[in-house]
Amino acid sequence: MLPRSFLRPTLWSKVKLTKSCSSRLLAADLAQYRGYAAAAQSNNAASEQAKKSAGKKASPLWPKIKAFTSFTISGALVVGASGLAGLVIYLLLQELFSPSGDTRLFNRAVTMVESDPQARELLMCKDSEHSKERVKAYGELLTDDRWTRNRPISSTRRMGRDGREHHYLRFHVESKQKLALVHVEARESDKNYTPDLISMYMDIPGEKRYYFIKPQVSIVKPKGFLGVNWGPKS
Repeated sequence: MLPRSFLRPTLWSKVKLTKSCSSRLLAADLAQYRGYAAAAQSNNAASEQAKKSAGKKASPLWPKIKAFTSFTISGALVVGASGLAGLVIYLLLQELFSPSGDTRLFNRAVTMVESDPQARELLMCKDSEHSKERVKAYGELLTDDRWTRNRPISSTRRMGRDGREHHYLRFHVESKQKLALVHVEARESDKNYTPDLISMYMDIPGEKRYYFIKPQVSIVKPKGFLGVNWGPKS
């Protein structure tokens, strides 16, 4: 039979028992806390995923409208600027290089004035055997400003009674002694791309009008009774 001292629990055994119980309780609490943390993390992840999916499904309409409006305005501006640039280039090329442009017609008229001996005599050009005086040609405004004299000539276009387009030019020619005003009328040609000159004359103050090309006067025959000429045919 064991002695009674062995049957009674000692203080050290009580301490060990208390420590083992507390460690078990701490482990249980830690496991429970970890379970709560994992559950909370999973709930947060699920809520974020639900928010993302809801945002993808129901995206707001205003950003789409704003992007479409800005794209439309930008496209319209680009198309408008391209069209305007193309129109300006077309008009510039037509004015400078077109056979029926005012610039080409003006150059033809100035060449006729410079190459006409009688016109140069009326302008009192100081010509010699080796050199000829240069004749200036410029637009409508008569001032002493040299920049003003480089302005464009006066030109108009309108349809004539013959159903063809008529060009009318008016510009000034100047020598060191005289100043003259030149009138040009051209008509759309049926055979050539360049218009035909049908009238061109020069007015010098104190001088008689000088014709480079005399206009053709159309003679209209008078009609008889009821629009019929009853006399013999001529």
